[in-house]
Amino acid sequence: MSTPSSQPGVPPPGAGLEARVASLESALAAVLERVAMLEAGAPVALPQASPVETPAVLVEPPPALPSGVQIMGLIGKVCLILGGGFFIRTLAEAGRLPNAMSVALGLTYALAWALIALRDKQAMVATFDALASILIAYPLLVESTVRFKWLAPEVAAPLLLAVTVMHTVVAWRRDLQPMVWIATLGALGSALVMMAATHALEPFLAVLLILGLGSLWLTYDRRWQGLRWPTALAANLGALVLAYLAGWTGGPPEGYLHLSATRAMGFTLALAAGYLGSFAWRLLKQRRAVGAFERAQTCLALVVGFGGALRLALTSGSGGSILGIGALLAGAACYAAAAPFARDEEATRANFTYFSLLATFLLLLGGAMVAPLPWFAVLAGMLGLGALVGTVRTQRPILLLQSAVYLAVACGGSGLFRWSFQAFLGPAGTGSAPAPTAGCALALLAGAVGYALTRPPAPEAGPKLQPFTLVAGGLTVLSLGALAVWAIGPAQASGPAELARLAVGRTAVLTALTIGLAWSARRIPTLDLRWLVYPFLALATIKFLFEDMAVGHPLTLFLAFMFLGTTFILAPRLLKVTP
Repeated sequence: MSTPSSQPGVPPPGAGLEARVASLESALAAVLERVAMLEAGAPVALPQASPVETPAVLVEPPPALPSGVQIMGLIGKVCLILGGGFFIRTLAEAGRLPNAMSVALGLTYALAWALIALRDKQAMVATFDALASILIAYPLLVESTVRFKWLAPEVAAPLLLAVTVMHTVVAWRRDLQPMVWIATLGALGSALVMMAATHALEPFLAVLLILGLGSLWLTYDRRWQGLRWPTALAANLGALVLAYLAGWTGGPPEGYLHLSATRAMGFTLALAAGYLGSFAWRLLKQRRAVGAFERAQTCLALVVGFGGALRLALTSGSGGSILGIGALLAGAACYAAAAPFARDEEATRANFTYFSLLATFLLLLGGAMVAPLPWFAVLAGMLGLGALVGTVRTQRPILLLQSAVYLAVACGGSGLFRWSFQAFLGPAGTGSAPAPTAGCALALLAGAVGYALTRPPAPEAGPKLQPFTLVAGGLTVLSLGALAVWAIGPAQASGPAELARLAVGRTAVLTALTIGLAWSARRIPTLDLRWLVYPFLALATIKFLFEDMAVGHPLTLFLAFMFLGTTFILAPRLLKVTP
């Protein structure tokens, strides 16, 4: 019995190991030989890598540009197609075809070439066939309506919309951008021409609104977003003309007597609601960032749509209470829509600014239409205080701007600014006590200043809040000083003695306010109004030179000099000393 090592065809034990050692020795020798050649400076032949077979990549050749012969042939084809359209017109003008049948046959002929363009294999051929369809359809509608009077505006408008939809579908399916632009501009131009020629504004304005909103939704998240601009501008123009003519003083002008203010108000509101609602849906549901088109069209829709509706309401005598309530509700909804973006740090951060500014405009407009001006001012002051609280909590500077606008409206609408101006600069004083609404506005203004000074914002938001606190704080201090002037001085100065007493009283109040501001900077650091000390001191000095020196007598001038000199001594020292 033989052992395995002795069997034929079986390698002896250790044979594999010996082979591997031999291969390593040969590789080491090759390495040593190469190193020696490198040290000697001789060129070394690098081993050639075995060719690797790469899979063949099929590269489509770029599409060949159309030749001149092909373009000339397509132009000739368009001419033949247009000739067929003129043949139908010849039959109609000769009386061989009824008017309605000639229009129907012409539109059928035009749309047939649009369907042929949908089935063409080459994009260039489809473009020329679609162009021929456009060149037949829109002039046919315009001439049939304006020149021959074969179509009533109420019939021509739906036909124009149907033809435009057909061309848009063909262009969208075949990706023919030139065709969709030509069809859209042709439809807009045809609608405006027929609107002006027939004086039928409402049917064609409806077409413009549908085209505007339709192109907006069609181009969302897709292509050809530039189509939104001309369609929106045409809709705005149509609504503006309708609101202007329907709201004509004394009734619509001759030729437009059929216009109704109620229907015109519906069209203008549909413009505003349609675009603003579409923008809100896109920004909220799709979480998209607001763009240039949304900003521009929002402004135009508010001016043309809501502004036109307001003009029509006032002209017709129906008032604007219902519109005001709607604006208030829309403004509250805009603030609710802005809330999800309050702390958004991504690209949609601009949506908060968009919705909040829109809410400010709507609330101010609606409040002025619903409430009497003094009480509307109180409402604006409350909104200003609320916006300031939101500024500190969310660190969004846009809310600070809105707070300043609200508070300015509150102080102006309540009469606080006018009354304070009369108290300090009126020749004869205030003449009466401040209105209760002015007192409410002053309380809200002071509350806003106190909240801003006692609730320190984030370090990066502090420099943005400081101008607001200084301006609002200065107005608050002046208004409180006006109350002091009214309390200590004559309400209505008439004689020289009363005028002198009023002047020195004003100087006393201004200097006291200056010293008080300097003292607060030392004792109450949270009331950071020390930057107002020198402006108030300058105001007291100018006032002394131009009023006290003009109307004062020796005793009042003595007192005014004492007040002013004491202020010049104490105010800088109180500012210099820190606790």
